[in-house]
Amino acid sequence: MVLGAASAAAGGPAGQVAITPRSIVLKAPECAPLFKGPGGGESSTTNLWESAKMPSLRAHCDLLQLGVRAFREGRFTDALAFASRADAEPKDQPGPWVVRGEAYARWGNLEESAKSFEKARSMNARALDDAEALDDYGAVLVRLHRADDARKIYRVLLPRASGATGLCPFGGDCDAAALAYLTAGELAMEDPAQLEEAIAILREARARGGTSNDVRRTSVMALALALDRRGDVDQARDLLSKIFGAEVPPELRVRFIAPEEAIAMRALALEPNDATLALAQWRAYLVQGGDKRAWAAHAKEHIARLEKGAKKGP
Repeated sequence: MVLGAASAAAGGPAGQVAITPRSIVLKAPECAPLFKGPGGGESSTTNLWESAKMPSLRAHCDLLQLGVRAFREGRFTDALAFASRADAEPKDQPGPWVVRGEAYARWGNLEESAKSFEKARSMNARALDDAEALDDYGAVLVRLHRADDARKIYRVLLPRASGATGLCPFGGDCDAAALAYLTAGELAMEDPAQLEEAIAILREARARGGTSNDVRRTSVMALALALDRRGDVDQARDLLSKIFGAEVPPELRVRFIAPEEAIAMRALALEPNDATLALAQWRAYLVQGGDKRAWAAHAKEHIARLEKGAKKGP
């Protein structure tokens, strides 16, 4: 254990013991000399000799870990303050920029977040090895409508979404991993040529989430929409048999490069039980931007079918 001098200097509680975890190396590669072993992972150990030789680096890494804790707890100004203090020595390191990027991402300052992540990556190619940072960066790129850049980030992220250094640090699957797959699946579905890839990714999103939460339910709706667009109508209907047209929560809609996709998901889910509302939703999808997207014809087919059914009457 190392006494929390960095914590006290940064305004932390007096006498607090600060222990920089090995995982900080994934967010701050400059901290790697403090540990012995591969990549700062769980198999590495503290390098006591290097820690003693470089107290300023140890203080720097302690401050960064305090910044990580702060942004995870929603204390964004504290996180930015810890990053600024860590910048003092050693100077010009990527770790503080990663912490800034994640704090700004969760605070909603998208432009500053993207600039911070890109600054970190320009300083060290390994600066964005961390799964959590990649997901925050990818989500920012989605909200900035930088679809091609976001796809590249999620292609790097998905293979490392699970595991001890992924989005599920306690093993198994979790909503964070499911949300990353859902975001990547939505990005892939923007291009009809990538529909098969989107379906495969969305199947993973469905499998990795909890059993009865918003992420899993939205993943099911997204997968059903992708299958319906492929022509697998019966599979889509089976998936939606217990959904009953639930709305996609706002915090998940911001993960869609095209937010109106949430309207199409709900429209499809409503069809078996409320054709009138489903028709209204499909029309709303086109009005709110779907008419300019690759799947406009698919929506119009559903509208035509529902209008024909409405004319027939009971």
